[in-house]
Amino acid sequence: MIYADFKNYGPISKYLEDKGYEIKSFKFERIPLTMRELSPEEQEDVNGLIERLEADDDVVNVFHNMA
Repeated sequence: MIYADFKNYGPISKYLEDKGYEIKSFKFERIPLTMRELSPEEQEDVNGLIERLEADDDVVNVFHNMA
């Protein structure tokens, strides 16, 4: 696994291909820089929003920074 900033994907991919590595799969994962503590009521509201977003066929991924 390689972790890097999104802007470095192109150079890293080119480097690996130039060195003969075969990239079998890749994915982008957002990792929060800060975490947010929420009250139980806020958590319930945000979880409800996340569920509604995930139920939408046009939504692929939902990211959050709840602790």
